[in-house]
Amino acid sequence: MKHENPVLPQDDPSGPLARMVADTRFEDLPPPVIDLAKRAIFDTLAVTIAGSGWEVSPAIADLVAEWGGAPQASVLVYGHKVPAPMAAFANGVMARAIDMGDVHETGGHITEWNVPAMLSVLDLGERAITGRDFITAYVTGGEVGVRASAALNLVRYHTNWGMPGEWNGPLCATASVARLLGLDADQTWNALGMAYTVHGMSEYNKYSEGTQMPRVQHAFAADTAVKAVLLTQRGVTAPRGIFQGVPSGILRHIAWEDVRPELLTEGLGSHWQLAEGLSMKPYSACKFTHSFIASTVAIMRDNALDAADIERIDCVGSESARMTFEPAAAKWHPRTTPEAMFSAPYTIATAALEGGFFLGDLRADQILRADRQALMKRIHIRADPAITDQFEGFSVRITLTNGRVFEHVTPYTKGHTRNPMNWDDLGEKLARCAAFAARPLPGVQLTRLRQLCEQLETVTDMNDIVRAMTA
Repeated sequence: MKHENPVLPQDDPSGPLARMVADTRFEDLPPPVIDLAKRAIFDTLAVTIAGSGWEVSPAIADLVAEWGGAPQASVLVYGHKVPAPMAAFANGVMARAIDMGDVHETGGHITEWNVPAMLSVLDLGERAITGRDFITAYVTGGEVGVRASAALNLVRYHTNWGMPGEWNGPLCATASVARLLGLDADQTWNALGMAYTVHGMSEYNKYSEGTQMPRVQHAFAADTAVKAVLLTQRGVTAPRGIFQGVPSGILRHIAWEDVRPELLTEGLGSHWQLAEGLSMKPYSACKFTHSFIASTVAIMRDNALDAADIERIDCVGSESARMTFEPAAAKWHPRTTPEAMFSAPYTIATAALEGGFFLGDLRADQILRADRQALMKRIHIRADPAITDQFEGFSVRITLTNGRVFEHVTPYTKGHTRNPMNWDDLGEKLARCAAFAARPLPGVQLTRLRQLCEQLETVTDMNDIVRAMTA
């Protein structure tokens, strides 16, 4: 535990972050940031639709219906009304269920944290929430999430150290909900402190043990965000020393030295870190596998190779990507959907055999296919500390049985801000995701959803979005 640079609670960097959330206007946002926000929101709605029928989502949707209560908000896709925190709980797990939402290169997961919570409080305010309101709340909350991770250098270390885990997610969601419901800066700060207080920091076992908690944690984060804001409105108080407070601000729990607290407030309100390095996913697997997948697909496609001719595949990734290929006993022998989703050997083998990776590849019968299991045995992966971008630029080398060798590096996978998905790319992703919805959504509704998101700044009531994605 570190004790340098102690500050009084009222001087904690979380205060300026809260003021940014409360004070930023839609007019303060640069057009490129607005465009990115609209595409990121649309992307997350697409994966939420697919997530509605995936793994534990149906059981959770049924459970919150069974719990019942005030009909304050809709469970997306399903349509039944439940209390806002319960809707957020169900919507949160759907957003992360297929692990295909966006990831920021220094902020980790972002839009899966805040959008499901935001859509669960649309009817709790004094007036209709407009698209402009929603975009502003999304960007400011997302900025909190990115900065809270970047300042800790979290993406670089948390997969190996295991703590504090994805602690920034509840802050991201809480900030966005606070903004939507009109909390002032001081109230927002209080709500953020409440979200911080209830976060469990030793939660990275959710990945290492191949559990469903990477998805379900988003349910708890969304539920916490709504409750933190509503409790704040009722006068419940919470700590303010989130980052540097004594004794337990988050920076006092960090074991590594290269943290950058200045990133919490540097250029706040004018420099949008959210817009730098946000990746939307083309593949339904952990982001740390995507560079491997993209390069494997490129080699196989561009050279018209047959996977049966592969002698071996050698890959080099970042230190953080170790979570997808260590421990070897688990990563080379996945048996369940969560294990396969976070297995680099499995996703690489599938990419070589199938030319891509999508939800159908996560079915048990596909995971246990003999050709995939056999090819995994010929895949070799190591980490290189010299790779500074934790998600991008991994190398793949395929050697054939005849001795021919092919190598490729994908600098930025499709969906990165430097290789972005356009609206047509995202429309295609929505169409593929819709096939996995818990309840079929008519094509006219999917078309309407895209139209609303493309023109989100003109939407006068965000419930139009909910209606477009409810069966």
